[in-house]
Amino acid sequence: MNRKKIEELVEKYFDGQTTCAEERALRRTFAKGKVPKHLEVYRPLFAYIDKEAESHAHAISRPRLIYWAGGLAAGLALCLVLARFLPRTGEAENYVIINGERYTAPALVQAKAREALHNVGYTDEELSQLLFPCNPKP
Repeated sequence: MNRKKIEELVEKYFDGQTTCAEERALRRTFAKGKVPKHLEVYRPLFAYIDKEAESHAHAISRPRLIYWAGGLAAGLALCLVLARFLPRTGEAENYVIINGERYTAPALVQAKAREALHNVGYTDEELSQLLFPCNPKP
């Protein structure tokens, strides 16, 4: 880019009148090209702006990231809700394990449940002895 064009673009830039393409050309010129000596003071400014523009071109913006994360969370929630209401296949709800074997026969499961409840149940006398061991038996 020639000296006169660079000076015009720098003046336009500081007046806020440049287009995106003109700003890119200015950044490239200051980053790699030869510029008039009196404009060398702007080289660090345009180098910094060029570096920032390049880093932002590859970064995902925060609102877009929030949008995608929200969509992903909503999709996951929908899958969990659907999984809860879809019927399960081949799996009995109630079962009992006896000697490492799984049994799903309803009558056997109920009988074993009753037996377990009976084994953990206490009579009033047994409960009294457990709670008050010092009292003599009546």
